[in-house]
Amino acid sequence: MSDKQATQRQHNIKWKPNLLLGILLLTLAIPLPFAQKSFAQQQQTASFRQKLFQTALYFTLYFEGGFSNHPADKGGRTYRGVLQTEYNAYRYSRGLPPLDVTQMSEAELLEIYKYYWDSSLSGTMQPALAIVMFDTAVNFGINNSITFLQQALGLPQTGVFDARTKEALKGANNRNTALQMINERIIYRYKRVQEDPTQMAFFRGWLSRDYSLWGYVNKIKN
Repeated sequence: MSDKQATQRQHNIKWKPNLLLGILLLTLAIPLPFAQKSFAQQQQTASFRQKLFQTALYFTLYFEGGFSNHPADKGGRTYRGVLQTEYNAYRYSRGLPPLDVTQMSEAELLEIYKYYWDSSLSGTMQPALAIVMFDTAVNFGINNSITFLQQALGLPQTGVFDARTKEALKGANNRNTALQMINERIIYRYKRVQEDPTQMAFFRGWLSRDYSLWGYVNKIKN
């Protein structure tokens, strides 16, 4: 599976009351204990992480929308945030014949997004940062999400989760880092449209996503 182009598809965004449900669920989240866990506690932790993944996915899918094939979109045909090219690669890796991305099953969608979650190490992070990291990985690609994290941590931008990045994250696994990542995303959006005016068609949607994410994670208890 290849990483995405550093771009996002523009969708018609209609606010839905159900988005408030996701915010409410996040406000009920509690910090995870770092002490040695019993088997029962480990099960609870696994359940918590699964719910966190579902909450992160809820936000991301809301902004990814449905089918898109905008002429200015360098990613091309896209359905629910998955590019046709990456869906082709996913199917090929499983020995399956090509299929139009709009025919993608729910099980395939979840497996593809779980790949983003695991590969970006989002599941190892505190709730606010986990959600921002995951959305950034989907929106920009996994290596680019690591680059944004490194920018937020004030590290060299290698795009690789190296030992230095993991060590720095130990003391910055929090909401402040999440918000700084969003800030770096916004700065990048402005630079992108300055360098390539054809991407202005997506600018408003990009900022809507970034500022919504800012408000979303501000309601999460770390």
